[in-house]
Amino acid sequence: MMNNSPFIEQDKTKIALVVVGYNRLNSIARLLSSLSRAYYDTDVPLVISIDASGCQPLYDYVNEFNWEHGRKYVLIKEKRMGLRDHILSCGDLTQYFKAVVILEDDIFVSEYFYDYVQSAVNKYGDDSKVGGISLFRPKFDRNFPIEFEQDGNDVFAYQTVESWGECWTENMWNGFREWYNDTPEHDFSTVDMPNFMKNWKKAWSKFYMAYQIENNKYFIYPSVSYTTCFADAGVHGGESSVGQVLLSTGKRHYTMPDFDTLSRYDIYGTNDKVYQWIGLNRKDLCVDFYDLHDKYDGFKYLLTPYKIPSFKMIRAFALSLHPIELNVKYCIEGNGLFLYEIEDSLKTKKIITSLLVNYMVSGLNIYILYKYILKFTKNNLYRKVKSILHL
Repeated sequence: MMNNSPFIEQDKTKIALVVVGYNRLNSIARLLSSLSRAYYDTDVPLVISIDASGCQPLYDYVNEFNWEHGRKYVLIKEKRMGLRDHILSCGDLTQYFKAVVILEDDIFVSEYFYDYVQSAVNKYGDDSKVGGISLFRPKFDRNFPIEFEQDGNDVFAYQTVESWGECWTENMWNGFREWYNDTPEHDFSTVDMPNFMKNWKKAWSKFYMAYQIENNKYFIYPSVSYTTCFADAGVHGGESSVGQVLLSTGKRHYTMPDFDTLSRYDIYGTNDKVYQWIGLNRKDLCVDFYDLHDKYDGFKYLLTPYKIPSFKMIRAFALSLHPIELNVKYCIEGNGLFLYEIEDSLKTKKIITSLLVNYMVSGLNIYILYKYILKFTKNNLYRKVKSILHL
């Protein structure tokens, strides 16, 4: 095994790219190719950090890779770290640079991603309310499509943490590192975040989310994504298309206002302005657009697109405008989004309405979906019959 750990030259004027890999040569090659094609107006340091896998062809490739845009450093770990510790070690590289952009090997970047990163770092890099900068704009929250208010800005604030392209300055990272080192066995039961996130076993991101929630910090997200993710099959799962999103492919003149004027979304995907629009405070109202709350203890009211027969409905809105909160902002009356008075928080049987299904799958070709399901069912049935008959 080759262990190449060169001295990294400190340069606090540069934003470095940190490519993170393990054993996927094709993925690394695809990412590095997209980085090579990108637009840069300055020299850009590249750090390629590979966890120990024994994949010699990969080691050879990254060592021989020609980076024409600045200095290249190759770090090949001697012992297996695992993804969480590997990402943490990459975040620690912020001590050498103005900021670092962390890119796992199944990421693909926009040609203008670095232009966006420079603008966002210059604007928000020293803001104490900002925990990090995302290059990725998600289209799903758990299993539901999620949309964000288009308010004329090129960015918004979101309390979740991105792992499909993220950027940290040293100040951002050090705040998290101090919190993380002080709480190695963090009690997630006390953190106000979705339970499915708390149950992640190997994810570094749930720790960063807890840190942001407890310290009232947010990630800055782009209105259009500067990375997309192939979600190649690997240690933590199989191949998926969920990370493939609309990718920005043109140069922009960014509108990035002060943090306090940005649209802000909490860890549950709720726009902070919903409470003002509906006339209830955050302490009393639970907003559950995406089925991320497992229970509603302590709340007096609930706003959700689910039918809950055991709760008293006091107002109903349409489920028409996108994003979902605009139906509340503009008081669009209808029968798809419900404001309930919570009468017994233990009785929360949720019923999915046809309006909710149509709203969430808008733009989907139902005919193609029907044909796929029919073909899939027939093929599975055929294989099962063959197995039973031993054909």
